[in-house]
Amino acid sequence: MRWTPVLVCSFLAFGPALRGAQSEPPVITVGGQSFATWQDYVNSDLFRSQGLRCGSRTLGTGTEVLPGSDCALDSSSIRGRYAPEGHARFRIPVVVHVLQSTGGEGQISDAQVQSQIDVLNEDLGAIQGTPGENGTDARIEFFLATVDPFGNPTSGITRSIDDVWFDDVWFDDGGDYFDVLAWDTGRYLNIYTNRASGTLGYVPDLPQGGIVGTPADRVVILWAAFGRNAPIGPPFDLGRTATHEVGHYLGLYHTFDFGCGTPAECYTSGDRICDTEPEAVAVHGCPSSSSSCDTPDPFHNYMDYSDDACYQEFTPEQVNRMRCTLEGWRPMLPDCTVLAAVNVRNAGANLDTYSATSPVLGGSSVVNVVAPAFTSAVLLGYGAPANVPLPRGNVLLIDSTSAFFFRKVVALPTSGVSLPIPNLAALCGQTLFTQAILIGGAPFALTNAVDMTIGE
Repeated sequence: MRWTPVLVCSFLAFGPALRGAQSEPPVITVGGQSFATWQDYVNSDLFRSQGLRCGSRTLGTGTEVLPGSDCALDSSSIRGRYAPEGHARFRIPVVVHVLQSTGGEGQISDAQVQSQIDVLNEDLGAIQGTPGENGTDARIEFFLATVDPFGNPTSGITRSIDDVWFDDVWFDDGGDYFDVLAWDTGRYLNIYTNRASGTLGYVPDLPQGGIVGTPADRVVILWAAFGRNAPIGPPFDLGRTATHEVGHYLGLYHTFDFGCGTPAECYTSGDRICDTEPEAVAVHGCPSSSSSCDTPDPFHNYMDYSDDACYQEFTPEQVNRMRCTLEGWRPMLPDCTVLAAVNVRNAGANLDTYSATSPVLGGSSVVNVVAPAFTSAVLLGYGAPANVPLPRGNVLLIDSTSAFFFRKVVALPTSGVSLPIPNLAALCGQTLFTQAILIGGAPFALTNAVDMTIGE
């Protein structure tokens, strides 16, 4: 499914001559229509009829780079491994590229940039006491990058006045500015502020469409709608446009994409999510009620077109899909701040014969089993601990009904077995609960447990 901004501003009035001809230049000109104030713009028939709340559009079927994934273009598979509870908090470094006109339009203070990061965290973290508190805590956190791609300290903000371009092309969202300005899009969320092609914001494509890793992979927000108490004023001044667009960036469709869908096939139709009510058309404003598919429309959802103050939530299954997208499509994006560690547990008559080194992302964990009375060991790794007594005093210290990670048979004696750890930031903070079964001796025995927390 390919996404692209609708370039509704191909008739934008820009250029010194045009601006100079008016004593009070319009705040924006779209489709040949000029608007004196932001309120005129957002209340216009053009704004609603052209869907300028969001410039991202579904245009057809694209080619996925990971066909058959759990969060594909055409389907979602909601799995416990993508649930936020009990799993790593994904911390995403952000670089905000502030594009300005030669006349100074588009200036955004550092404090305003930080306020937008705060809003994203409130909404995706469902932080109590904030406008996002009624949502679902996605355990996804954003922060302005502190180190640039070259390892240098940074504020996470860049500023560009494209005075080398005729008529402020970059500020008008043209000229492939991202080819020049983008930081490694596999490792940073790149947000740009400019005129956003006459919309409030857009992303060019879902990550499942193959854009990941290219300079074009980005979120674009209208400068006047960026951050809290944004210059655009109500009803789009609370920073929720970025929340909506980041939803797309993390793999979500609009709640109304593909119409009502088929209730029995809600993971493969509509917005590919079952716990969002089906919706045929976007809802604008914040009505007391709305229904387009014989059920209440989800106009409090961040992925509808409602007013900023009307937005309240991502649903649990939307969060599941976003976290799946991070693991499967943006695996290098989350920043790891967890130190790799091991924790040894034991109980009952289990033998204290099993040890391991800390599992480092992109490195390995070296495990050792010292048990002269046995000829081999079976190493098991699962997603949860247990404490289940077995005959002869042994205790099962891993929960074999939880997520399965690995099973490895090693011959004894051994001087150490290396378990490679993938260099996937999405694994940061994941704990593998491991234990060894000793065989080839009498009687059968279990070792102590080693809980391996993956980190840097």
